[in-house]
Amino acid sequence: MSAEFYERPGLNVESYDALLSTVPGGDDLAFIRGLASETGGPLLELACGTGRLAIPLAEAGFEVVGLDRSGPMLDVARAKAAELSPPAGKRIRFVEGDMTDFDLPERFGLAFAVFRGFMLLLDVDAQMAALAAARRHLRPGGLLVLDLFDPRLDLLPPDAVMPERVLTGRLPSGSIVEARPHDRRTDPVRQVFAEPWVFVERDAAGTILREDHETLTMRWTYRYEMRHLLTLAGFEDLREQGDYAGGPPAYAGEQIWVARRPEEDAR
Repeated sequence: MSAEFYERPGLNVESYDALLSTVPGGDDLAFIRGLASETGGPLLELACGTGRLAIPLAEAGFEVVGLDRSGPMLDVARAKAAELSPPAGKRIRFVEGDMTDFDLPERFGLAFAVFRGFMLLLDVDAQMAALAAARRHLRPGGLLVLDLFDPRLDLLPPDAVMPERVLTGRLPSGSIVEARPHDRRTDPVRQVFAEPWVFVERDAAGTILREDHETLTMRWTYRYEMRHLLTLAGFEDLREQGDYAGGPPAYAGEQIWVARRPEEDAR
């Protein structure tokens, strides 16, 4: 599992909320909230990060558990949760743990890993372990939601030229943070890429205050490969859509999967 990108305190973690004004595929919060209204709680967010979804879901009245292996990201999430109203604060808790191997007392109506959190699992063994752990924690009939990108084939060869990407945001201090990848190394056999990122914080005059470097490592998964993984893991009623508005699957868009734990499932 890719660990280093989110597990060290620094600008990456501090700027996460500021840089993430939107996510690919549309309104993931509204989509998850709609499914949660159908399944009921409690809800389990895997790779929950800073609580971007878990916290508003708790505010909406759902019991929520957020799981993440990054202590620094969870520190941010818990600080945000501490500012909730007492009723909402009692509905949420955050657990430090690995999505491939965890054991919680609850059984959930809905589990989800959005914004490509599942892609941090770097081999099939880790992917299958995470799917098995999620299935164990769902009630019979419960739903699992996963969001991956559908890979662009022109960006996968080792010599591919990556388009310029720059993210900007404003920290609570008022300073500006800018983040960009400056390379990508791909391993087409393992279906893994590694992107070195640079994070720069500047004051109002443009003076550099801090600079951090992190490497993001992810595994891409093709749509029929993902369908096979979910089937092998014991899920049924698989549904794939290309965005959170229910659009059809589309090349180089999002793979948004909804899968059900069977009603009669003794595993």
